[in-house]
Amino acid sequence: MHRNMMSNDEKPAGPPPSGRPRSVPVRSALSAVLAGCVVALALPWSHVAIADAAPDSAIRYVALGDSRATGSPHDPLSIRDGCFRTADAYPQIVADTLRAASYVSRACAGAKTENITDTAQFTITGPQPPQIGALQPDTTLVTVSIGGNDIAWSSLVEPCYTLAPGLDANCRSDATTARRMNDALTVLGPKVSATLAAITGKSPAATVLVVGHGGIFGDRGCWPYIPTSDADAAFVVQFFVSMNDVLADAARSNGAYFVDVAAAAAGHDACAGSGRRWFEGFVPRSFTMPLHPTHEGLRAMASLVVASRP
Repeated sequence: MHRNMMSNDEKPAGPPPSGRPRSVPVRSALSAVLAGCVVALALPWSHVAIADAAPDSAIRYVALGDSRATGSPHDPLSIRDGCFRTADAYPQIVADTLRAASYVSRACAGAKTENITDTAQFTITGPQPPQIGALQPDTTLVTVSIGGNDIAWSSLVEPCYTLAPGLDANCRSDATTARRMNDALTVLGPKVSATLAAITGKSPAATVLVVGHGGIFGDRGCWPYIPTSDADAAFVVQFFVSMNDVLADAARSNGAYFVDVAAAAAGHDACAGSGRRWFEGFVPRSFTMPLHPTHEGLRAMASLVVASRP
């Protein structure tokens, strides 16, 4: 998402290498069962421009958020700043496509809303200052990928996972699972809304795009990649529909725009075949980290961002 693991200072947009995002914790029992099931395949990739956009010296772009905006780090240099930022992230592709006059990414793997607004984020290489510090009064474009770590979404869907193919955890009928999901989303809305208000306060002239969640799960399971029954996979999809409703409402109430990744990702979930898969599942089939966008997914997300600009 950002340049090739440079510093956090603003710089002109330019061409990229590659990298990858971070994963989220999952149940140790299932991890042990699945550890030997899949051999990760190295998939070569080269950056391809989404569109031949005309140069636009007026675009001053800042990317904020979590690991969905940091790339797909298999580049060892991505750990230099502790955030795992790499040059194949969707914001970098957006900056290159739009030929932005300037581009800086402050997105950091593991970030929560508070790490955008007012709380330093501690990483393996030291603390990262609040991301909002990158915004300026003349910033014209901001993308925000946030919310997943605030609610620890992966832990919310863990009750849906099974330890063997053909089983059904029936999490869709579990009242505790439903309550935890609902409680998490209730808390998330005000946090995202406050974050967007802070962003527009720092850069009042900027177009702000909130990039939605979802797309990893489709309407079926495919053990061990999506280790759920078909019915529970569809239940998780509805959870992300609800989560995106929260994000879209927060965007609308703060004059921002919502980028619907999940709807566009139909048929490109973690169960899809190579070349069509925009996300890896619980067990990845490439060097992409579990439950994160693939190279194809990052390019698709960038295309959706570009198309969503008013």
